[in-house]
Amino acid sequence: MKKNLLGAIVIFFVTVAFLLMIDDISKSKNSQHVQNIDMYNVDQQPDLATTDTEE
Repeated sequence: MKKNLLGAIVIFFVTVAFLLMIDDISKSKNSQHVQNIDMYNVDQQPDLATTDTEE
């Protein structure tokens, strides 16, 4: 009896974890991730400094 109850509890929690994982995956596919991308013209310089070191 105790093994059956323990098995049922394990199956319940594994099922809940599986359903939550599927829900999380489906939400991440449906959401649109907005990313800020700065576009510069050829003659413009961004506010970043790049350094090249030659050895």
